[in-house]
Amino acid sequence: MDVDVDMVPVLGELWRLGFTTTACCQDVGEATAGVREQRNSPLGYGGDAFIDYHRGWALLKLPTPDAFHLVALLAEVPLFADRVRNPWRPGSWRTNVPLEPSGLADAALLHFPSPQIPQLAEALGVLSRHVGDAT
Repeated sequence: MDVDVDMVPVLGELWRLGFTTTACCQDVGEATAGVREQRNSPLGYGGDAFIDYHRGWALLKLPTPDAFHLVALLAEVPLFADRVRNPWRPGSWRTNVPLEPSGLADAALLHFPSPQIPQLAEALGVLSRHVGDAT
């Protein structure tokens, strides 16, 4: 399988909307398992439990302000509103912004179920076209 080919439409729409992305993955569990198989030394993460938990989860890594902005936009999209507002329901998103002594980390990790990738690309495309129409 080509690496993260499913994420290409999502990234394209995010970039059109002016977001910065620093990493993405269409299946964190599968990717971690693949990296682990290729290495002779431990990853420091990526044990069986990590891989099992993250299998089927996509990832977007963005600067924290961009992540806040994206979640706020998606909270206004009916298909994604509950997914980004209610983090512990089936199909919902998980957001990880580490706390550092100086405050929130510079980057946020947004995990979401991989089957939502096409829906996310479509929703971002609508937002992108709407922003384009407004200019």
